[in-house]
Amino acid sequence: MMATSDGAAEEIIDVHCGWGETPFAPGWSDAQQVQDLLLSRGIQSAFIASDLARRFDPGAGNTAVAEAVAQYPQMRGWLVVHPDHPAEASAQMRRYLYGDRFVGVALYPDPATGRPITLRAVQEVMVAYRRFARPLLIAAPSGEAMLHIAEIAREMNSTRIVASGMGGDDWRDAVDIAARPLNLHLDISGALCADKIAYAMQIMHGSRKLLFASGAPRTDPAAVLGLLDDLELSPEDRARILSNNAQRLFNLENDDALHGSHLRPLSSAPETAGEVGPTLDLLPPDE
Repeated sequence: MMATSDGAAEEIIDVHCGWGETPFAPGWSDAQQVQDLLLSRGIQSAFIASDLARRFDPGAGNTAVAEAVAQYPQMRGWLVVHPDHPAEASAQMRRYLYGDRFVGVALYPDPATGRPITLRAVQEVMVAYRRFARPLLIAAPSGEAMLHIAEIAREMNSTRIVASGMGGDDWRDAVDIAARPLNLHLDISGALCADKIAYAMQIMHGSRKLLFASGAPRTDPAAVLGLLDDLELSPEDRARILSNNAQRLFNLENDDALHGSHLRPLSSAPETAGEVGPTLDLLPPDE
């Protein structure tokens, strides 16, 4: 973990990580274990999305996330909905989005076919979603997915949209596409390539549309943080990517629960550079 110029630990908000036990990450449904691991990587706050909701059962998955974020003020949830089931999606939004524990809705490619989210597929759900004035996260595992996300951003130009994954290995084309809509932001999860961040800053004229996200447990957060360490970023650009942009995008500037002075001490976090924090079993790539 790096420190700011005054010696304080830098603030890190992970705007997109998974939630739910898997064979490769058996402890990832235990909020205390997840918090301990994230804190050991220097991450104070995280926005979690249910893997169960994404793949099979939005009702049960979102309920599990709601229970976790109710216990841990440093966590927030993404409400996962399936555009093919607009009535269920609307009911879930009414249930959870009038409170402050969910930051917005997250959309993912079809779990069976991998078909990306398209404007035509989400139009009915988005009519109901506009009233909540929350950010929208859409997974962008490919350049094709980013094309569709840019079309959605142009249509929903008053909605703050986060494309998660930077287009995977298609990051160069994806960044070119994402640079155009003013309301479209990128998180830096996806391919472990520092060049994609440098390229995005060049094409987007700075770091103001970039957000830190790990995609854990598929990727160890330390690996994504390492991408920033590999770049010669100014302290201002690094702070924007790690937390400042998220605070602005999600209106968190006055949210005391997400700031470091309100975190509980972590006995298992490493205290010196030579100590090792909790380990993370990683999922293999699935898209």
